[in-house]
Amino acid sequence: MAHVFGLPRHIHRRCPLQLIMELGMGNTHQGLVVWTAKPHGAQLHSALKSLLWLNSQARCEPISEHEVGFPCHQVSDLTGKQKQALASMFPHHYGHAVRLIIAQGASVNPHERLFRAVHVWMAERGIPFSKSHEAGLPQKWERLGDLVVINKASFSNDAWQKTLHSEVGHSSNLWERVARALGGERLAQQAHIMDNALRSPQLKLLHGAATWVEFLDHGVHFGFDAAQVMFSSGNITERHRIGSISMEGETVVDAYAGAGYYTLPMLVRSDAALVHACEMNPASIEALNWAARKNDVGSRLLIHPGDNQTTLPMLTGVADRCHLGLLPSSEGVWQHALACLKPTGGRLHVHMNVPKAEIESWKSQTLNRLSDLAKKIGRQWDIEAEHLERVKSYSPGVIHVVLDVKCTAASAA
Repeated sequence: MAHVFGLPRHIHRRCPLQLIMELGMGNTHQGLVVWTAKPHGAQLHSALKSLLWLNSQARCEPISEHEVGFPCHQVSDLTGKQKQALASMFPHHYGHAVRLIIAQGASVNPHERLFRAVHVWMAERGIPFSKSHEAGLPQKWERLGDLVVINKASFSNDAWQKTLHSEVGHSSNLWERVARALGGERLAQQAHIMDNALRSPQLKLLHGAATWVEFLDHGVHFGFDAAQVMFSSGNITERHRIGSISMEGETVVDAYAGAGYYTLPMLVRSDAALVHACEMNPASIEALNWAARKNDVGSRLLIHPGDNQTTLPMLTGVADRCHLGLLPSSEGVWQHALACLKPTGGRLHVHMNVPKAEIESWKSQTLNRLSDLAKKIGRQWDIEAEHLERVKSYSPGVIHVVLDVKCTAASAA
């Protein structure tokens, strides 16, 4: 009986044409198949896997009653160097040819889809895929609407630099495949946020025509130019948490509004009566105005352009709540934020990057510091921690935390 590796037993007796018809012509393509005698099948499978050739998302036509075949990522037959590489890991007789391959369906794992897309592109270009190439693939990325943003380290090691330099005329096709493998239509590469007052992103568009993005997150519409506005998808859980806090009837000051990361959830989901948004980046202000119209909250939003060291003092005594979303620290405006609260008190949401081992001591020090600043501006308040949220790991040993602080007049305690 003919044997097809990995195929259900009920289709082993199907002829190739019947097999194609049952699985669908749209899922077939020509690709490299390597086969050997069944007793050596496991060893060949291991060798192909180690060489990064094995295509685990596909099946092949039957070989023979006594042989087992394995589909590979390559779309052309083995080269001399590839034969030498396989012989060094598999000492037994094997056959190889470009034959019909039946795809088992797209993987739900984006890392596998990326690996497959890159491997096929390199095989089409006749470039050997090495462990160094694999190491240079993106390990994490952000998806903003249909724009996928990979970090600076992706595709940047020596192996990739050499490959991209030699294939400069064909790299656009690679970037298109990478974007689609990761669920997008456009692809950009981002370096670190620039160390300036605007926290300007450094973004290079690899595939696509523009960097404006729009998307819906938890019922809130966002839109901005990703090349001019910093946006962290990693803070999504905190945006959702803030948006789940009822702020009905409240006036809120967002000291670092950006494109509305927290301003918009507070307006749309928390139902704040009014948000004063302080922001100095013109591109972020443009994005915030766009989103205010899109979410129909413009009548409850006041934007204060410029440095918040200047704009926050203009909001003294107006707020029930002040949001301080700057990393690594917003301490430079803590006194202004306290002054923004109404004389009866209110709440602060203080973001900070804190060494994991020092979180509890930081919390105590922060409450003491806020108490001292409150007294300095004549506010006799009891200041306590309502909640401490561990948002995400910022860097090894450092955690992005948010401390929810409640300030109440001492006479009302």
